[in-house]
Amino acid sequence: MRACTSSSSMPEAYGSNLARVLMADVADRLGGRKGRANARLGFLTVPPGDGRIIWIKADADADAVWLAAELAHAVRERRRDVRLIVTFEEEFEGNSRRIKELARAGYGFGPADWPGAVRRVLARFAPLAGVITVGASLRRQLAAALEKAGTPVVAVHGLPPQAAQAAQALPNTAAERRAWGVRAIACAPLMSMIVEAQVEPQFRGVAGARARALWWITDVEEAVLPEVIRQWRASPLSARDLLFVGASGEGPRLSEWTRSPYAPGTVIAVDDARYWPALAASATGIHMRRPGERLFWQVLASGQVVTASGLESFDLLQPAPCETVAAEDLTACWVRVLDDPVAARQRADDIRRYFWQQRRLAQDAVAVLLARVYGW
Repeated sequence: MRACTSSSSMPEAYGSNLARVLMADVADRLGGRKGRANARLGFLTVPPGDGRIIWIKADADADAVWLAAELAHAVRERRRDVRLIVTFEEEFEGNSRRIKELARAGYGFGPADWPGAVRRVLARFAPLAGVITVGASLRRQLAAALEKAGTPVVAVHGLPPQAAQAAQALPNTAAERRAWGVRAIACAPLMSMIVEAQVEPQFRGVAGARARALWWITDVEEAVLPEVIRQWRASPLSARDLLFVGASGEGPRLSEWTRSPYAPGTVIAVDDARYWPALAASATGIHMRRPGERLFWQVLASGQVVTASGLESFDLLQPAPCETVAAEDLTACWVRVLDDPVAARQRADDIRRYFWQQRRLAQDAVAVLLARVYGW
């Protein structure tokens, strides 16, 4: 099974509504994406061999595919005897490279939840030892078919469909924990285990060699970006520091960085995720609005001063020690960080301790999952 790249998607293309599935099928075939269309209807092949199969099924979210790839590697370390199949509903370049490193594994687009596609896949995947779903990929028809067949299922980072009475789960958020109740085998934010936790602030010495401090706002809506930049220009920080923003706009883009230091006062668009770990470790302060999950945990891995707007939207299993700061107060907050380095260091230490506590919980949760998989 091999993946074909596609930048198009349709609502409910992987659901159980046959009309929607067929519309997506036609769109993919007209767009030259025959492999994806075939997979959606359940025409999937398996890796050669006669070992039992463990299927890791991710949805269309980039973070879910990222997590599925890492879980597949963890399963392979524990179960050398099985064949692995990893499917996803959208392909993302960095994640698919990680999946391709797996031995004795198939990978590619997965099936829709249309009953015919589910029956076809389960027939082709026999003997199926068990299924791990990641994100919203444990849908009603698949859950019912697996339950009828007595196939063990662990749903990672998703909510339970009504048909999944026998499925177990590894919740990653507070809402998921409530929804799964006693069927949760462990609870932890697994993305905290995957992000890279750099220690040395090397980026500061290169990109910010001429600046006193680096500040990062992880995500900025285009509509409010001009006001963010106006506040930056009006603050005393702009005379000596750098501002990195997770938004496009005028000014240099980090993806086009020439490895030369930026001039103090520059506003740089963070448009390349490869720089997240280095920037997180080097920033003096980081402010989050509503970043994606992987970026959220990358920020907490920084061990720096972290502030946020509306932490309740992150639905954490355990509260994070981030100060809530309104947008209009952000630059004043950062000025206080520089004015009181002792207090700033304490706040950063609190973030560091929280992150490593959550990462240890995630490692323990994966160990519980692998123990379950070992018995399949």
